[in-house]
Amino acid sequence: MSSFEILNLSTPCTFLDRVLGSHPAIGSHQKIFDRQNITIESRDGSQISLSLADIQEFVHYNQQLCVNYAVQLGASIILFVMLLLLTRRRGSWVFALNFAALVLNTFRLLFQLIHFSTPVEDIYSYFANDYSDLSDSAYAVSVLAIVFETLLVICFEASLILQVQVVCLTLRRRYRYTLLALSAVVALIPISFRLVYMVANCMNVFSLSVWSLELIWLNKTTLICITVSICFFCLVSVTKLGFAIKQRRRLGVRDFGPMKIIFICGCQTLIIPALVTVIQFYVLLPEFGSNALTLVVISLPLSSIWAGASLDCIQRMDLERTRTPSRNLWQKLAFDSGTTLRDSTTLRSSSVATELSPAPKTLCYSKSSGKAVSLTF
Repeated sequence: MSSFEILNLSTPCTFLDRVLGSHPAIGSHQKIFDRQNITIESRDGSQISLSLADIQEFVHYNQQLCVNYAVQLGASIILFVMLLLLTRRRGSWVFALNFAALVLNTFRLLFQLIHFSTPVEDIYSYFANDYSDLSDSAYAVSVLAIVFETLLVICFEASLILQVQVVCLTLRRRYRYTLLALSAVVALIPISFRLVYMVANCMNVFSLSVWSLELIWLNKTTLICITVSICFFCLVSVTKLGFAIKQRRRLGVRDFGPMKIIFICGCQTLIIPALVTVIQFYVLLPEFGSNALTLVVISLPLSSIWAGASLDCIQRMDLERTRTPSRNLWQKLAFDSGTTLRDSTTLRSSSVATELSPAPKTLCYSKSSGKAVSLTF
């Protein structure tokens, strides 16, 4: 029986009242719940008093983290399968970096979820601060999650540099080299902060100590630097593609091709991770800023898949104009009747047009009469 079912409610209680706690009986029950304490015994025999509200807050916090990581993991796995099935050109560096970023992000989220099944997140270990029974695998899971996140940042920063160079390939050599140097500096700043944060966080895991103010500041600074670097690369790509699309419109090219698709995905990668990072500092959502990394990792191969599909569609249409495409068995069975009807209609209309149109005539000269004779064919 749930806690709501044991309440003596004199007035009806809706589902919204239960969620928001607006019903007076539920509010009083919550106050009683907050006042109750339980006592646990530590390893040295001392008594530790805990409130049920603190335990519930600890459990809810871990549940929110698990839901957040699980959603990101599902999205990464789905796009990983799509990338394998829909990508034909797999020999480029862009594909290799995007593929590696997806793999690293998947393992990062997987180890972060496994962390919550280790004794580190047990209620007794957390509130008694007793981690003497932890095995080496519990430490290894936490450290691997931290290391995989650092490798992920390095991987997609390299991918962003490469994509900016590809987009700006038509620039002059000196401008392109200047942009490459500036891009390297912008990418090395968040990578450096992430490496320092990785070392400090791993040391904190092995010491099993509470996060210090310096570590919290380093975490926030690293997230801000990563977001700024993402916005810089996407802004350069979007600006260059915007000018190219404008020039193509002046030349009369208005089709929805791969260039516009990459422009749309670049705007998406520019805006959404920045919004997620800003929300992290104003809304109390556990590890909401980690969604920015997953969004970038998903957006990069998604733009390649979309642009490749559009390019294949354009090439297929060009081939259909030059030759009659071969049909498979399903198309033959499904469309033979329609094709026969269409062919008969075409033949009938062409015969009517032949009857109504005047027959072609050829003028020949007759020697006997000296006149031009009209011959009809």
